[in-house]
Amino acid sequence: MKRRMSMRTALLAFVATSCVLAASYSWPAARPLHAEDKPAAPPAAAVTPGAPATPAVAVSPAERAAHEKFFEERVRPLLAARCWKCHGAEKQESDLRLDTPAGVLGKGVSGQPITVPGRPQDSLIVAAVRYSSSLKMPPDQQLPAADIAALEQWISLGAPWPAAAASPAARLAAADRAAVDRRSHWAYQPIVRPAIPRPTAAATGKLERVPTPLATPLDALIAAPLQAAGLEFSPLADRRTLARRLALDLLGVPLDADIVERFVADDAPDATERLVDRLLASPRYGERWGRHWLDVARYADTKGYAFAQERRYPYAYTYRDYVIRALNQDVPYDRFVLEQLAADQLGPDTPVESLAALGFLTTGRKFNNVHDDIDDKIDVVSRGLLGLTVSCARCHDHKFDAIPADDYYSLYGVFASCHEPGELPMIGPPTQNAEYQAYTAELAKLTNAVEAFRVAKRREHTELARKHATDYLARQLADRPNVVLEKLSFLVGKPDDLRPKLVERWRDYLKAKSRSADPVFGVWFELAALDDKPGGDTAGAATFAALSRPVIDRLLARPEGQEDGQINPRVKAALMTRPPQSRAEIARFYGELFQEALQAWTAAGANAEAEAKLAADLRQLAQPLIAKDGPVDLSGSDLKGILNRAEGNQERELRKKVDAFQATSPAAPPRAMIVADNAQPHNPQVFVRGNPARPGKVVPRQFLLVAAGPDRQPFRRGSGRLELAESIVSPANPLARRVLVNRLWMNHFGEPLVATPSDFGIRAEVPPQHAALDYLAATLLERDWSQKAIHRELVLSTVYRQSSVDRPAARAVDPENRLYWRMNRRRLEFESLRDSLLAVSGQLDASLYGRAVEITRPPFSNRRSVYGYIDRQDLPNLLRVFDFASPDQSSERRPRTTVPQQALFLMNSPFVLDRAKALEQVARAAVGDSAAGNAAGIDALYRQLFARSPSDTERQLGLAFLADAAPPTADVKLTPWTQYAQLLLLTNEVAFVD
Repeated sequence: MKRRMSMRTALLAFVATSCVLAASYSWPAARPLHAEDKPAAPPAAAVTPGAPATPAVAVSPAERAAHEKFFEERVRPLLAARCWKCHGAEKQESDLRLDTPAGVLGKGVSGQPITVPGRPQDSLIVAAVRYSSSLKMPPDQQLPAADIAALEQWISLGAPWPAAAASPAARLAAADRAAVDRRSHWAYQPIVRPAIPRPTAAATGKLERVPTPLATPLDALIAAPLQAAGLEFSPLADRRTLARRLALDLLGVPLDADIVERFVADDAPDATERLVDRLLASPRYGERWGRHWLDVARYADTKGYAFAQERRYPYAYTYRDYVIRALNQDVPYDRFVLEQLAADQLGPDTPVESLAALGFLTTGRKFNNVHDDIDDKIDVVSRGLLGLTVSCARCHDHKFDAIPADDYYSLYGVFASCHEPGELPMIGPPTQNAEYQAYTAELAKLTNAVEAFRVAKRREHTELARKHATDYLARQLADRPNVVLEKLSFLVGKPDDLRPKLVERWRDYLKAKSRSADPVFGVWFELAALDDKPGGDTAGAATFAALSRPVIDRLLARPEGQEDGQINPRVKAALMTRPPQSRAEIARFYGELFQEALQAWTAAGANAEAEAKLAADLRQLAQPLIAKDGPVDLSGSDLKGILNRAEGNQERELRKKVDAFQATSPAAPPRAMIVADNAQPHNPQVFVRGNPARPGKVVPRQFLLVAAGPDRQPFRRGSGRLELAESIVSPANPLARRVLVNRLWMNHFGEPLVATPSDFGIRAEVPPQHAALDYLAATLLERDWSQKAIHRELVLSTVYRQSSVDRPAARAVDPENRLYWRMNRRRLEFESLRDSLLAVSGQLDASLYGRAVEITRPPFSNRRSVYGYIDRQDLPNLLRVFDFASPDQSSERRPRTTVPQQALFLMNSPFVLDRAKALEQVARAAVGDSAAGNAAGIDALYRQLFARSPSDTERQLGLAFLADAAPPTADVKLTPWTQYAQLLLLTNEVAFVD
């Protein structure tokens, strides 16, 4: 027993050993000077070369204006974007300040002048930006040639600095920031296929050759920085290791031993290519890489905290299935993005199943607040597809990137112009059987209950609205409803009884009637325009009487009739006998007239025939209360803003039963969680400091300035979702392709080329392997946006097929392996680990698609982990322990922790014990009547688990363990074979990929 426990302890320590470091490097990237990048040359200044420095150059007023304009357009934005962070008002490194004229004309720590007006060749700042001295600024990346030329031109002009711009608080306009960033920041530069370098000896002279052959152009690009650092690739991994690596990376489960053996024995030059093609064609590929995308899409099967609503999404699984299916079919990435943002707008040839792609927008967390819901959509689109943190501009301009609040609200307008319809489209035919018939009957019963409640409430509130017409009219006259309305004794209800939606409808109705010639409401507008004191006090009544008398006399002089310019006879009669005595009593005056007409209509039968029976003057007065689309007509509208809290809770409970039934019934046919454009697009306004109660200026719906450039156009088609998607995947936009290939690289190599996969803004460092990133991004477009083509490019490369064995000499040069001198050893994510345990025990359910299943509690499902039920509000601790991506927001990458609970899961989980028991049967079947006895069982387990034979040492350790293991007892209920199988499941060879 002691021997067995020592082996367990040693293996546990091995399993728990994992430490991955991250650091940042910078790799300068040269950029050619294009004609369009050259600064416009303003009028030349009268400067004599070699003249002594002066604080200004003598110029005419016209020339001075031109020079100052040049400073404002080309120099100040440059200084603000690249210099003031370290040499501005808040921070002055080396006591140097470049946001004031005095600072610019000062001296550096060496005593050399920072700027010598008229003489750029003697200016320290020019030497620094040209990298021609020991001081190199900015230190992370040299300025583009166009910016250096602009700086020199400015100094040649005498370094003009307008007085209005002398304040360090002068704000850089968003357009200027965007222009500077688009010229200077590497991520915004156009993608150009880099020249493929020819491998040469390293600069140190230590390398005479490249010992590991380069298989692809990508390898040559990776090898160049390696050789510059005096490094080389590691030797290629052996065939067995490569087969396991490929299977776990592309499929998420290991290969059967027979397939591995055939691959190892295959000497054909294209053996690896054929294996890769076979793996990419497997449906397991979409399940593996679909899970990676679901991290980005913040997918879950629940809404989060959903007050008084059904927490589950009945049809979230259809989005997950769409992603898996699209990846398996290798849907081009540009089409993949278009469908996820605007599948409903791609034309009649779009398969109905593609509507499920809109789950990208609809399966996120629900915040019970429309503004936060829209912010969630902006965040997943901007960080997930563009690598930009646009949500940081919700309350103010982005602190670092050229993303003003205007751009945030431009995107806000796109998503505010959409809604999630209550009735979702069916995207798959139902199975016509008894279960489906029972489902439709029960669903009809539940939905009928909801509709019956709504019909009853519409009828009830329509009657109340008619009865309270006077109250709603009084509200239109009251500036302060909770003060004024309470003083009006003739009102039927209390101010709190008024329904906000009906108040708005009366306002809109009166606005549409706003002309003094209207037969019914002409009197209203004439009298309502008179001014008296609110509240109907004595002074106000006296003022109103004096003002209204001549108006009433003029109105009474109008002829009676139903046409414009005439006056309704009953309105005229009432005006003669009981004219309003105050402005507030105008509501009482009209309320009485409407009630008389309503009573006549009700007595006649309260239907369409009854309306026809009314006299013309009564019919005209009844119209506001009985006409379709009138202010109190609720027949075709929803009840939001009509029901009070108690009634709203009743409706939600009924709706909740429908949603719960659809979420749990296996007979429910699949439906797409779509969005649809509103009838009228929303014209967004900037919320001052992000406060919806403080709307500011109106902005158009349009793409981001820093990505689109100054020639961008507002979106014209509906909400603009399709135009937004087209802008994102436009070949002119370099961000989408760089972001995607960086993520593909990260999930193959364990580390991304760009260290911040969801933030390519100006704080993102230039990746050490920048050329490789752009090569892959260019290849993606050339291969028609095929993700499988990029996978193939990656996994067939030498850099991917390297061994993961450590090399101390190389580690001393590049400890974080940013240059990729070896392959990274990686721990499997939870999904691949769980799926591998099922696969090696022969119990993995290979069925595709369908509703989510519970995978963390018994009875344990054998389905792949990608089909597991994800509850974003109550994420199982097991998933958290294994660093599962948070479904509350788009995840750029999963955290990586090493904690005891991970090993304890493998040691104690009933799920793992069940897998060990299944493996026992494999061992016992191999032992049978074999003369080898237990050795045959050990060989069978190694073949099943690791697709290899055990070494002599491993076989002897196994035999010793089995001989020493105690038989099952009341305390130890596992057989020796089960204990041994579980011990093998605890090894790093199961949990890690080399």
